[in-house]
Amino acid sequence: MTLIYHYIFKEIIVLTAAIIGVLTFLLMAVTMFRVLPLFMYSDLPMWLAAKLMFLGVPLLLTLTIPAGLLAGVMIVFGRMSSDRELLALKAAGIGLAPIVAPVIIMAVFLSAVDYWLVAYVVPECQKESSGMKHEIVTNNPMALLSPEEVVDKIPGFKIYFSKWDGTTLDDVYLWQLDNGSRLTGSIRADHATIKLDMEHQQLVMTFLHEREENYPRDGDAMKVSPGGHGEQAPMAIPLNSFYEIVQRKLAWMTLPEIEDIIIAMQTAPTGEPASPYLTELQARISFSITTFTFIVVGIPLAIQTQRRETFFGIIVTFAIVLIYYVLGQIGHGLKAQAGLYPELIIWAPNILFQAVGAYLFYRANQK
Repeated sequence: MTLIYHYIFKEIIVLTAAIIGVLTFLLMAVTMFRVLPLFMYSDLPMWLAAKLMFLGVPLLLTLTIPAGLLAGVMIVFGRMSSDRELLALKAAGIGLAPIVAPVIIMAVFLSAVDYWLVAYVVPECQKESSGMKHEIVTNNPMALLSPEEVVDKIPGFKIYFSKWDGTTLDDVYLWQLDNGSRLTGSIRADHATIKLDMEHQQLVMTFLHEREENYPRDGDAMKVSPGGHGEQAPMAIPLNSFYEIVQRKLAWMTLPEIEDIIIAMQTAPTGEPASPYLTELQARISFSITTFTFIVVGIPLAIQTQRRETFFGIIVTFAIVLIYYVLGQIGHGLKAQAGLYPELIIWAPNILFQAVGAYLFYRANQK
């Protein structure tokens, strides 16, 4: 058995590490393209961009570790089943359970790593990342803007301009939105200047030669009416609209902090709904065992399909991951509906996948 375990461990560890590395690199590349516009048109140092990207790595690992191990298992066990290696082991009197035991242990270990990440590391990294973005905006609001693209980083507004020179924007279009993201008005100006008012913690945009239009709430384009126009029209935007208060941001809280809030709500009710906190708590615990759940369903599925092609294992992995996370988002989407018990619904993907995996494992062990 030592030789068999060595073979299985070597194959799966190498494949899993390679897949995790590739997936993490690709997702970091996507993050890089999102972060770079903050720095391309400003004098901010590039090491800040690198730091922002690496602060996102723990979150990426919570996604790539389960997917990487699942893909490795699908490929290795699919190949072993196709080559009749598992059949030969059964003929030698070795059951399926001892063969897969090392992989189950590996999945439990990686699930513990995932728990550590989602419970402590990811919230702290996201909190620090948000603080860095706040500092960037506070010290250089121009980092929010990019020419020749619609910018939606300013809450309640969308803005477009063709080019800039220093703090002056040319050919400016600004659309105002309500809380439901419906268009309520627009401003078109030949130029606009941007000034940071640190004394009042606000960003002041002054539109030059501006023309305004007002839009009806029913969205009827025929009812659009002209608004004011003038040589100069200043607009002040509070800096605190660019970021949420760190202490109350749920995603930035560690699990112990969320537990403390829930206990405080139970001992001294404040009227604030506890459902979002309960759902977040259960979601993180449930999410941390994703690696184990994927392996429970992945091993028997790989054995049953008996396919040695690598691309087939990758396709099945993608399908399992997609279905799992889509189901998981249902619980997240219901976190404000306390009557539907979203904190329990969030466990549905794990329960469903593990039940299917147990059934498939039973079928595979009977053959």
